[in-house]
Amino acid sequence: MLTRDDALARVARTAGVENAAVFVGNGLNPRALHAIADRDENFYMMGSMGLALPLAIGFSRRSGRTALAVEGDGNTLMGMSAMALAPAARGPLVHIVLDNQVYESTGGQRSPAPGFSFVGVARAARYATAVSVTDPEAFSEALSEAVGAMQPGFIHVRTAAHSGPPPPRVPYHPADITARFTARYRTCDT
Repeated sequence: MLTRDDALARVARTAGVENAAVFVGNGLNPRALHAIADRDENFYMMGSMGLALPLAIGFSRRSGRTALAVEGDGNTLMGMSAMALAPAARGPLVHIVLDNQVYESTGGQRSPAPGFSFVGVARAARYATAVSVTDPEAFSEALSEAVGAMQPGFIHVRTAAHSGPPPPRVPYHPADITARFTARYRTCDT
């Protein structure tokens, strides 16, 4: 089974190769991604549960660029209504749900994810592809295929709950995250 950090490292590698923007939902995922591969193209969410996907959709729609939305199961459950907007994306959009079945950042309480079909919801929301993976190679393959498509893709990744200390906090103020992200994309051809 994948760990959160392995999944995020694979996302970071793909994002770097594809020059993709990464919107990562609040909690421990942005902290872990920052520790693994900080880049101006990462938009770290803080205190805005369930809003990574709508930002990624808006970015994709406005810019036509590749956008990766990475959320935990709790974030996805909180912002599930945004999944219905995924077909509005213009460029490649990949919605990745790292599902460890707990609210890890608040102490490991069980989430409602066990037995819930994220893939079923994604299909009903008209994502072009929707898959569930548990091993590293299947995730890398699904991610590569989804980034190569011009339609929204959904990847549910079953991950192990993290057992070590939490990663350090993202050291940037939210205004600084916004400024560096916008500066990066202002310099790109759109």
